[in-house]
Amino acid sequence: MAPEGRGVVMSSVNWKSLFVGLVAGALVFAAVPVVAGVGDPVVQGKINRVNKRTVIQGNSLTTLRLINRNSAGTALVLEVESGNAPFKVNSKKKVVDLNADLLDGRSSSFFMPAEGQPGQTMVGAFGAAGDGTFLVHAATFNPPLETGIPQSKVHYVLPSAGATAECPGVFQATAGHLCIYATWERNSSFNGIGRINNDLLNSGASRYGFTILWTGSSSSANVRGNWAYTVPSTGSDVITEPSGGVVTELGLLPSP
Repeated sequence: MAPEGRGVVMSSVNWKSLFVGLVAGALVFAAVPVVAGVGDPVVQGKINRVNKRTVIQGNSLTTLRLINRNSAGTALVLEVESGNAPFKVNSKKKVVDLNADLLDGRSSSFFMPAEGQPGQTMVGAFGAAGDGTFLVHAATFNPPLETGIPQSKVHYVLPSAGATAECPGVFQATAGHLCIYATWERNSSFNGIGRINNDLLNSGASRYGFTILWTGSSSSANVRGNWAYTVPSTGSDVITEPSGGVVTELGLLPSP
């Protein structure tokens, strides 16, 4: 019992203010990044900041695997200050399915493909002059084709000839056809076209190129023009049967 003459003082609690204060404190705490100390475990779903190197080491086939089931997400994001590499490796072994956007700061369009690409039109120019015997010009495909071009799809177009479906005009060719446009011929006559890697005349073009041969009728014989070839969607077989003669270092040797 309280002493006589003294009352009991009851302090009232403002529960509403207390609840608001607790909620506000929790929100502030949640907004502050977790500062993990050295040796502390990683807290999932939070920002962990430690100014010490962290090493994950193991002896299994895969030491660390990151899986993101979000169809639009990425499994790993590496961020560094400008001028720094995002990661380092200690192996030169090829990584299967690793796709890179740039090589030495250049995209793939800067580099020449290993082979001609479907739909690509290759073009070139030629010119030859002789002393009344033979005129020869060799042209190369750069990059090489997947396969050679059969003779049936090689066309030599004279200056007086009009456009065709296969050869619609200079520096143009229908897919799979090689069009050689002679824009000028003087004291010379066309003999044939051969593959650049053997001595077969009128055997089509090889995947590396072709050779054009003319016979000159005087010392002022000369010819010039241009050619075009459009890579088809599929390769072509090369016809190997010779026809009309043989190409040698000395020029065209007629068939017996």
